[in-house]
Amino acid sequence: MSKKVIAHCCLVVDASIAHVAGGYESQYPTGIRYRDFLIAIRSISHSIAWSEPIRLEWDRHSSAFALQWRVSMLNLKKLRVVHTSSIISEKIQVECKDSDVLAIVLKDCHLLEAALATDSRIASLDEKARHHCAELAVAIEEMRAIIWVNPDVPEEGAIEWLEQGAPAEKRRRLRGA
Repeated sequence: MSKKVIAHCCLVVDASIAHVAGGYESQYPTGIRYRDFLIAIRSISHSIAWSEPIRLEWDRHSSAFALQWRVSMLNLKKLRVVHTSSIISEKIQVECKDSDVLAIVLKDCHLLEAALATDSRIASLDEKARHHCAELAVAIEEMRAIIWVNPDVPEEGAIEWLEQGAPAEKRRRLRGA
């Protein structure tokens, strides 16, 4: 019997997921969903993008479970070091006229940059940043390629999406309101 071959992607995993991911004893539904999402990344053999800003965020915000998971990903050679450019942040600063929105988007711009340097996939719980990035994608073409998933939204089927190879489904793209 042959095994189904799954495409493997490099995902950008926001520290918001690392912060909330609960251990095996967790009773908190969001913590359980994020833990299961991280486990699925590892078991399906996806890798994660690892830039210096991402590392710093994870160092500050990771749960005990996420720290152990990160070590396991490092040991499995599934942390993909990426070097990013600031081109997208420059475009955001030109296009975004609202200073409050600009602050929100620039705070997570390193996620966008890492995604564009890899397979254009972001996993994050930050729906506000997602919304603003989608609005900016109307004017910034590069951002339209980014796939954004929130493992805490059951309707998104994040783990099933991973199991399918994290396909670039149109409904998950940043594409404007």
